[in-house]
Amino acid sequence: MVDRRANRRPVGESVTSFDLPPPNKTKATISPEVNIDSTIQQPPPVSTEKAADIDKYADATPIPFFALFRHGTTQDKLIIFIGIIVQAFVGLSFSGMNLVFGEVLDDLSSPAESILTSTISTIKIMAILAAVFGVAAFIGMSAIPYGAARITNRVRNAYVTAVLAQDMEFFDESKPGEIVAALAEYTMDFEEGLSIKLG
Repeated sequence: MVDRRANRRPVGESVTSFDLPPPNKTKATISPEVNIDSTIQQPPPVSTEKAADIDKYADATPIPFFALFRHGTTQDKLIIFIGIIVQAFVGLSFSGMNLVFGEVLDDLSSPAESILTSTISTIKIMAILAAVFGVAAFIGMSAIPYGAARITNRVRNAYVTAVLAQDMEFFDESKPGEIVAALAEYTMDFEEGLSIKLG
């Protein structure tokens, strides 16, 4: 057994130095061959598929926003407009639910015989509002894509009509499957812009 008391200093003796090893006197140097810019992490290169998606609309002529709806009927535009208004209403509903929840907290803090009797009326209001907002969210999330799909179908019809009106030379110069692929790809992007990104 080791006696630890033998290595203790007497009480009152001051410590003036420590038995530490001498400091390391090496200097940090950077070799001139190292390129500091190469040590910085560069962003990953853009894949060829993403680059093709970026360049896909590079030569496209920009059009006004409302020109996107020129193939839609009044009913299509009304459906999308109703969807936008209902979506705005759903967005405002979150602040309304916070107000009702504040009322529930006030009811809980007020002295009453039981918690249920003091909060039942506010809970009923909250349940009714939740049902109304759920239906409104469903209508808003359904109306915008439905109206966009109707407009996109008319754009597809107009595209096919324009393609079929071309001369045979147009089809001879086109690659096999290029016209159909363009129809599918561009109309899907068009529908996404009118539905998901708009709503």
